[in-house]
Amino acid sequence: MGLKQFNFQHEDDRQQLLANNDGRGSREYGWQSIFFERVEKDHFETIEHALTGHYLMVKLNSAAQANRRVDGTVRKESQNRGSAVYLPHNCPHQVSYTSPLGKLLLMTIPEKLVSSVAEEMGVSRFQGHPLFFKQNSLLLETALAIDNEIRDGNPHGPMFAEFYGKALAAQIICENTRRVRTDNATRSTLTNRQVRWIDEYIEANLSYRIFVDDLAQQVALSPFYFCRVFKSATGDSPHVYILRKRIEYASQLLQSNEYSILEIALSSGFSDASNFSKQFKKFTGQTPSNYRRGFEKRPIFLM
Repeated sequence: MGLKQFNFQHEDDRQQLLANNDGRGSREYGWQSIFFERVEKDHFETIEHALTGHYLMVKLNSAAQANRRVDGTVRKESQNRGSAVYLPHNCPHQVSYTSPLGKLLLMTIPEKLVSSVAEEMGVSRFQGHPLFFKQNSLLLETALAIDNEIRDGNPHGPMFAEFYGKALAAQIICENTRRVRTDNATRSTLTNRQVRWIDEYIEANLSYRIFVDDLAQQVALSPFYFCRVFKSATGDSPHVYILRKRIEYASQLLQSNEYSILEIALSSGFSDASNFSKQFKKFTGQTPSNYRRGFEKRPIFLM
């Protein structure tokens, strides 16, 4: 069974995750730029899920304890007033409070809005990374301003949501940019999630030229630093890793006679059949033609 996807803008999804929470929120005003809800509970626990949109949580009361699983990694949290959590769009996530939750402010911002604000800020291909704050006064004050607007009946209308949606998106982007700069000085490898992002990008672009700069942008690193941490994470340089992916894809296509050798070469990102054959033999020990004739009798494994 796959990971459950939730969208707080859908009432059924909201009810499943927040279990009849009666706190005030944005849903009655039809806001599209932000989903906002004030959550007040004792016990609170979710299944592992992914949220549509960028997620922010800001704590209002002190002394809450929680275990949070983010992208397969479990962390223990001691939350106080102003503690905050940011999770990017579609990030796998599960949380369980081991003490009364108390009060928090929960928000999601649409992926399209965050991407638009990132472009306005000159940040291309923004990729958010989970962030955890022991205390973030700016996020707290912004969230409280939204909470007060809803408490007062949204007197400023839909423009309020648009303004604060963009303000929160800008804060997310700035905090991620600041954290990336800090991490660049200390990070020695890539996370499993970052390697998956890179795999997805390569597999979606196998028929095209793929540059190291493109891969580095997927994880917000400089090309020089990316090459170092990528080899640490995968054991291959980016160039060899991409070639391996191309050969793996070509090997699948060669298992039938549907496409010619040249067609397979081009769809796998090689400029011609000659270069494809050379690289294929280097990785598998056989030419593409021999592989096609013999793979049913003797499986070939990449060296």
